[in-house]
Amino acid sequence: MVGVALGRLWDTHPKVAFVLHLLVTVYLGALAAWLLVTGATAGGVALTIALVVMAGSLVLFTRLAAQNNWQSDDTSYDGRGQVVSPRAAWTNTQARGRIVWVLFGVAFLSALVLLVARSVAGVALILVAFVLAIVAMRLD
Repeated sequence: MVGVALGRLWDTHPKVAFVLHLLVTVYLGALAAWLLVTGATAGGVALTIALVVMAGSLVLFTRLAAQNNWQSDDTSYDGRGQVVSPRAAWTNTQARGRIVWVLFGVAFLSALVLLVARSVAGVALILVAFVLAIVAMRLD
């Protein structure tokens, strides 16, 4: 779900998608390093693979966006062919839903890592992730 949300966000708002994609990639790298250092090698290897996939897709999407002069392929243009402001883009329900899906993914991955580490905070974060999923489904 997170990959689909990021992919759709790249089509509509490439600069916002670049920042979110970069943050999620760095986050996955930090989690993978933390899991490998603490001895949870299976989770660390899985997140390292996810990190490689995220970094590769970030490079690919950034290259494609740069070739397109960072213009979106969606209807978020104003009448003159310029991408609308971030404030106007945030009021766009589709973009808001995509961003909430990305936040859901980050919260869910964090909860899984905390649950692997046997932390009670993981349960609370799972509940937050489910609330984000419900909100995102209602926005779509």
